Amino acid sequence: MTKYITCGMLIDATGTAPAKGKAIVVEDDKIMSIINAANIPANADVIDLSDRTVLPGLIDSHEHLIVDTGDEAAQCAETIPYLSMKAMWNAKAILKAGITTMRDVGERYFIDVDVKRCIEAGLIQGPRLLISGHPIIRTGGHAHFLGRETDGVSDMRKAVREQLKEGVDLIKIMASGGMSTKGSLPDSQELSDEEIFACVDEARRNGRKVVAHLHGGPALKACIEAGVHSVEHGILYTEEDVKLVAGSETWLVFTTGVGQAAMENPDTPPHFVAKASAAQAKSLDVRKWAKQYGVKIAVGTDTNHGRMDVEAKALVEAGWTPMEAIQVCTIKGAELCGLDDQLGTLEAGKLADIIAVDGDPIADLDKLREVTFVMKGGKVEFGDAM
Repeated sequence: MTKYITCGMLIDATGTAPAKGKAIVVEDDKIMSIINAANIPANADVIDLSDRTVLPGLIDSHEHLIVDTGDEAAQCAETIPYLSMKAMWNAKAILKAGITTMRDVGERYFIDVDVKRCIEAGLIQGPRLLISGHPIIRTGGHAHFLGRETDGVSDMRKAVREQLKEGVDLIKIMASGGMSTKGSLPDSQELSDEEIFACVDEARRNGRKVVAHLHGGPALKACIEAGVHSVEHGILYTEEDVKLVAGSETWLVFTTGVGQAAMENPDTPPHFVAKASAAQAKSLDVRKWAKQYGVKIAVGTDTNHGRMDVEAKALVEAGWTPMEAIQVCTIKGAELCGLDDQLGTLEAGKLADIIAVDGDPIADLDKLREVTFVMKGGKVEFGDAM
């Protein structure tokens, strides 16, 4: 069935200026065309968003469904049924926030595998998922309570194969230490060069890319040389580190808001607050360098669920225009995920992932929080406009 979505203002995320008086023609799960709203046929099936701004569905490039901000180790110690229901709750909330595609970069018990299966079967609501299964971590390393502990090259290859067996879309490694793990140093290298190279080789031979948690430190060089697809967080990078990323094919995924959210949460352990506080002071410089040197950027909320507005505003603070920030949250995320031929912009032939917000997000990026309509793959998931 063909639907016509009238737009108060259309931001298609291609980089062109916002347009008024447009309508999106949707047939089944695809966008067929963008037309002038005045040309909608009589008696057409119309979804009236003429009082709102319409954008592509947002793409969150770094998230975890079973973890909220706060005490991550305590949360990961919960039972499988509890974590599964929590993941279902968070998936729905994330979709309602306008995030129609999400890279899940690590869950316990392969919960992401079953959540993805349930979403695709229509049993629960949630974003389109790219999943990684268990993060691969050195024994006792950062987030050992979340992932698959491993030691040595042969065990690394086995760990990758275990993830592949479960049908993951990508492989996640903890290359550096982290904030939430007591005793872990965020800029320490927690996997050896040999383990990192073995991971990338095993993944690549099986058609998968590797995502590396990497706040900073010497692991960056090994990850770049091994061909890691994206490095996550980057909050402690030096200017030389940023130049290294800029000169490579590797993406940098910023997760700026989660540190501030953790510091403001009374459940966050003191060690996490102390490390996050020290790191946040450096994060603006890293973002400015990334903009200056042309690093390929995407963003994720990383347990600060749904708050893509925070990530967009952090980019503007560092020199991106509001339109560029919206593109990072849409088409750039699609490029990172290898889905830019299907998602990320509102153009003919792409999947009908369409959201609407009250107000003008170009003038005020806080409006990205005011999502009032969500369509994913041509299906209205949330919204009152019919």
